[in-house]
Amino acid sequence: MSTVTEWVKDIFIVILSITFIEILMPEGNMAKYLKFIFSIIVLAVILSPISDFVHK
Repeated sequence: MSTVTEWVKDIFIVILSITFIEILMPEGNMAKYLKFIFSIIVLAVILSPISDFVHK
């Protein structure tokens, strides 16, 4: 059960960090690309338990 708790904490920390970075980020042409990259990072964190399960 502790792995689920760690997984939820990881998701929370990543989303909180990305939100903070987006607030500081100036609007412009690069903003949409950075938001796309941030989305991929969040998706990777969410899917990380599946990767661990497949490797076991």
